[in-house]
Amino acid sequence: MRDYCKQLYAHKMDNLEEMDKFLEMHNLPTLNQEETENMNRPIKSTEIETVIKNLPTNKNPGPDSFTGEFYQTFREELTAIFLNFFQNIAEEGTLPNSFYEATITLIPKPDKDVTKKENYRPISLINTDAKILNKILANRIQQHIKRIINHDQVGYIPGMQGFFNIRKSINVIHHINKLKEKNHVIISIDAEKALNKIQHPFMIKTLHKVGIEGTFLNIIKAIYGIPTSNIILNGEKLKAFPLRSGRSQGCPLSPLLFNIVLEVLATAIREEKEI
Repeated sequence: MRDYCKQLYAHKMDNLEEMDKFLEMHNLPTLNQEETENMNRPIKSTEIETVIKNLPTNKNPGPDSFTGEFYQTFREELTAIFLNFFQNIAEEGTLPNSFYEATITLIPKPDKDVTKKENYRPISLINTDAKILNKILANRIQQHIKRIINHDQVGYIPGMQGFFNIRKSINVIHHINKLKEKNHVIISIDAEKALNKIQHPFMIKTLHKVGIEGTFLNIIKAIYGIPTSNIILNGEKLKAFPLRSGRSQGCPLSPLLFNIVLEVLATAIREEKEI
């Protein structure tokens, strides 16, 4: 099982030049200078307090065992510590080792053959202090996400709902049914373990392409620098392995970064005149 997960989170593509060429082929929306500067502003104590106050409770902790309730209990004391801590991260572009740690719990998919490795959903648990920083970054991206993501992406986007695209698909089907010549195909694509297969180098290049740069991008680079994870199997923690692709499901940043990377594929599809 460890070898399966290690391969799942391994590099799938190392050709950086090919990544650059692919990104240059497509016209992605970008943030303007004011929006970029807003992303790069120093982290404030009010941002830290708000995130700690809204931490979900009754959740399993990360490897260090500190829960959201702990941070909420000592919110005032920890806010000042985190403020100085996050400022150092922004200046130096490095993270403590605890920010790279994660624990993977394997959840069997319902009504699937549990003897097959691919029928388990890997759920990653990261430390709460890392979640706090990631949530602050996620809040900033959310302010501008609709500038760099087309309206036809509805997952994880504030104010958008999945039924928007369901309704749109139904309308397309009704329109096709009214045509005399029905020469159309509707394709539904399900990418297996899509979140786990996002390549970190391609993600970083995509973020830079859409105008995310400076301090904000440097922190993202640090977050995805040398992450590792341990699998908990039958109550035993297996040997750690590096995460070279994908991201922890519990990370508040993951869905938004996935949206931005997915926008490259979505743009390529929209630009294809035959589709």
